Amino acid sequence: MKKTRKSWIAIMSALLIASTALGACSNSNNGNNKPEASPSGSSGESTPSSNNASASPAGFQLGSQPLKFSMYGNYDWLTLDPWADDVPTKWIQDNLKVTIEPVQSGGAAQQKFSTMLATDDLTDVLLLDRGPDVEKLRQAGKLIPLDDYYNKYPNFKKWMGDETINMLRSSDGHIYQMPNWYTTSSNGNAGYLINRKVYKELGSPKLETFDDLYAYLQKVKATYPDMVPLETDVEAQGVQILASGFGEGYSPNWPGQNRAVPVDGKFVSIFTDPVFNETMKYASKLFREKLMTQDSLTEKKEQVFEKLTNGKVAVFASYSVLENQINAANTVMRKNDPDSGYEVIWPVHKEGVSKDKVFPNNYNKLGWNVNVITTAAKDPEAIFAFMDWLTGPEGMSTLYFGPKGKYWNEMDANDYPVLNDTWFNTPQEDKDKDKLGRWAWVGNTTYLDTMKMANNAKMKPEQVQWPDTQQSAVTWKTSQDLTAFVNLMPAGDTEAGIAKTAVDEIFKKYYAQALFAKSDEEVDNILKKAQDEAMSQGYQKLLDYETEAWQNNLKQMAGK
Repeated sequence: MKKTRKSWIAIMSALLIASTALGACSNSNNGNNKPEASPSGSSGESTPSSNNASASPAGFQLGSQPLKFSMYGNYDWLTLDPWADDVPTKWIQDNLKVTIEPVQSGGAAQQKFSTMLATDDLTDVLLLDRGPDVEKLRQAGKLIPLDDYYNKYPNFKKWMGDETINMLRSSDGHIYQMPNWYTTSSNGNAGYLINRKVYKELGSPKLETFDDLYAYLQKVKATYPDMVPLETDVEAQGVQILASGFGEGYSPNWPGQNRAVPVDGKFVSIFTDPVFNETMKYASKLFREKLMTQDSLTEKKEQVFEKLTNGKVAVFASYSVLENQINAANTVMRKNDPDSGYEVIWPVHKEGVSKDKVFPNNYNKLGWNVNVITTAAKDPEAIFAFMDWLTGPEGMSTLYFGPKGKYWNEMDANDYPVLNDTWFNTPQEDKDKDKLGRWAWVGNTTYLDTMKMANNAKMKPEQVQWPDTQQSAVTWKTSQDLTAFVNLMPAGDTEAGIAKTAVDEIFKKYYAQALFAKSDEEVDNILKKAQDEAMSQGYQKLLDYETEAWQNNLKQMAGK
């Protein structure tokens, strides 16, 4: 699920206070994941203080003439901010002569999108998910191919690389998409969080294997009867995090999203998978012995946060153990008692499974969603040139730190803005008035992440924000690249799509039953029933579709 822009900006603002930089995620502590900076002047880019910022001397020169285009975000939750209503985009309008006209979904995105397509009244640019809707536009002949532009302008090609760009190719061999929040670096916030005070009071025992975890949860239950030994988040999602420790390289995505497991070049049933079977038996044991929250399948997110905020959780397994509310709770707890608060531990694993091959986190290089330029655009190359500038160091720095001259005056050798005294001496609430970061719809995660890590490396340890310390120490080091497994979702009106809907419901039903099972034998019987029911609902169609899509991804990544 995509994050809203407003929640993303809230996260960014918090990061700016302590880490002097913004970003999604990275496993680099020194910025070495960043592509080597171009020699001065070789990229064809000028500094943001210039009125002639450009991606290529041979291409469209930003600022040479006015550029105005419309943009629609195809999401119910999304409201595109007014253009030139913040410091960065006002500067862009005044200096680069670019104006964007936002068109809103009104909370009925799919209906509006269908109407726009049916009436041939498309905006110049669309922001939407990769997949069926993009292909629908392509097949209708409504999209501009971008192949030549990718080769002509420097930033997308430099920061994404050919392998990622190849993943954007449609079946006709052309590229129509510009990704948002793409990355070449590890990220993720999944894993295990422990209550530091409880852990210390219980003697700081070894917590490496599932046997260690079981013994620890028993101690918690005996010593703290009012505490939840293991909290697994809403819908028992933390159980899927457990699965990553029962097999080397095993992703929580297999049960959590794909409902299938890749084995020897093809996807096979999750219900017959030995790793998933062992995971459910372990989770069921914890559940019936009340070592796991008894509300896993019914509680709301607010209830989870309340328990964590009140220090009533000993261990928390989740896809996101570093959310804002948890960060805030950790800050308050440590302020009141330095021994309290939370700490991310290295992922727990089964005896015999290498700890260095346990990956509760994953990332994909294509990021979140994509921008496409429609045939309604009068000057598609100019639009691409602007988007390419936005995703480069100058664009990202202008959006997130404001135009050159106020909070920064120069860039270092890595093309990172050198923040000045004004930045550090200006209260955050005053910086918030500049409304930084609102129009990053071609966000470059790699740049922002490596910039954040590079700036953190220059700080004293106590100045680095807690989530950053946890990411660099654990969560980004336990993330694997799953780019080859993107775009595996079939269209809902196809045989595979209909099967996917049915299998999702079957999974949820038998997942709950297995959690409530009274014995290992009962878990086996429940998963056997799930397998039979899924196959009767066309499960093999889904498995075949996911296999073919995965293999096609591998070919695209290889440029075939």
